[in-house]
Amino acid sequence: MLMGTAVIPLLTGCVSHPLALAAVGPDPNSQAASTAKGNLEVFTATQKSVRVDNDDNLPSDLPTGYDIYDASGNSVRYVANHGSNMDEWPDRVSLPAGEYKIVAESTWCGLVTVPLAIQNGKTTTVHLDDNWFPSSSMAQQLVFLPNGEAVGWSTPLAAQ
Repeated sequence: MLMGTAVIPLLTGCVSHPLALAAVGPDPNSQAASTAKGNLEVFTATQKSVRVDNDDNLPSDLPTGYDIYDASGNSVRYVANHGSNMDEWPDRVSLPAGEYKIVAESTWCGLVTVPLAIQNGKTTTVHLDDNWFPSSSMAQQLVFLPNGEAVGWSTPLAAQ
């Protein structure tokens, strides 16, 4: 009985769909390359049922696709998030510097909306696949899902 009571808050922490998070930006300690655009990588929930016929006949866990919107809410593009039926690494998307939002699938919290800051020469990385474990000493610089999963580096946006 006590065990069931302890689990309920963990399960209800992610019920709102789509869940809106705080803004994510590039690693504050990263050095900017001299390029006129920034990059975005989103580690989304994976499609566990996808099976491919490759040489080893192993299943592939493909990252799910997501949508990118500009600061005004206009659709920028859809990202399939894998190049082939064996590509388990998320796509890297080049974008002009600015503020965006993505709507993507999280492993534990379902559909989430994540505001983003894209900076020239830097990569903004969003972790929605429950596989990123930054040091707990950096907690004040991170964005979290309600279940405590770290999503990315916190960043202020001009208008949220």
